[in-house]
Amino acid sequence: EHCASLGLITMQRTAHIAGVAAFALLLCAITLITLDSRQIQHDVLVQQNFQVANGQQLPEFSVAGTMQTGEPAPQGIPLSFQLPVPLPAPSPPAPTVITVGPRPKKAPVCKRCERQMRKIKRMVSEIKKQNEKADDLIEKQDDMIANYKDRMEEAVEKIKNRLFEKGRTYTDLIKHLKTKPGPPGPPGVPGKPGRNGLPGKPGAPGPTGPPGPQGLPGPVGKQGPQGIPGAIGPPGPRGPEGVTGRQGPVGPQGRAGPTGPSLNELCSRIGGMVYKGVCFKRSKLGGNSDRFPPDCNVYNPRASWQESDYVALQRMFKDRPTWEQVNRNGKGGLCSNFRATLAFEQHSSPVGVWVNKNSFVFNPTNSAPQCTMFGDKTAMAVYACQV
Repeated sequence: EHCASLGLITMQRTAHIAGVAAFALLLCAITLITLDSRQIQHDVLVQQNFQVANGQQLPEFSVAGTMQTGEPAPQGIPLSFQLPVPLPAPSPPAPTVITVGPRPKKAPVCKRCERQMRKIKRMVSEIKKQNEKADDLIEKQDDMIANYKDRMEEAVEKIKNRLFEKGRTYTDLIKHLKTKPGPPGPPGVPGKPGRNGLPGKPGAPGPTGPPGPQGLPGPVGKQGPQGIPGAIGPPGPRGPEGVTGRQGPVGPQGRAGPTGPSLNELCSRIGGMVYKGVCFKRSKLGGNSDRFPPDCNVYNPRASWQESDYVALQRMFKDRPTWEQVNRNGKGGLCSNFRATLAFEQHSSPVGVWVNKNSFVFNPTNSAPQCTMFGDKTAMAVYACQV
């Protein structure tokens, strides 16, 4: 209720002060208009008396000046300029007027203006009284607000003290109580599953199983590509060009010759084995260079073999238990700097592999190849032999 009464008094006081201020501004405007009208009347009267009086007329003064506004504006466009504009020089002082003859009569007094001035004075005194009353109201309001604030602070302090005493009493009671644990509550919501752990290291490979039974021999493959031609002899002297003869008729077909041995028989005679129509022999390497097997006319078959072909050739020509997994960081690669078709290491871990790019498209390394065929003393090379 105190707050509501204070707010109402404050609103009334604000409205009253605003009305008083508006009325004061209106009175000031009326006063200025009245004074201006009195000044105009006085100037008109003085001018009339000066025209009537017979006196000596002093020389007249004329004032002229120019304003700099830049280049002249074109015809048909109104002249415009940007403030501030340089003003002309001030006019010279007005001439001194000497009146000769009877003095002019006093200007008539404006009774209406005097009444208006008296009314303005009365209104100003009333405004002062109302302002004094408003100041008294403000002081009373300030006293009421200060008194209300003090009372509220005392009440808040008492409430705090009572709450503190009750809290201490409840704390002492809880300390002396001997309670038993209640039944267990319902299970909570299960939490989110955690992240998966890191994958473990790969286990060691198992032992190599026993070799399986040899399969049936496949059909006879096609004739292999022609071997590497030998050195070209020196050309003989060129003879005279003969007369071109007529093409003769096709002769009769001759009798079939005796059946020759198969590729498997020819390859087995030199101690090799056939894979995909090619006779291969192995050779244990002693360094990073070719070591051709005996009785083998070495060549490189043109093919596009994959990793499975490497695995098959390794199983055929290894001489000890060996992993088939390729060491992708080995020193081998897909190269053509040796005559061998294939070379591989032999041990119980990922092995380095070298393959000839004329026969394979499988790349045994992940990075740039080093093209080293001899990885260690267990290196075994496989050569293709033409039979």
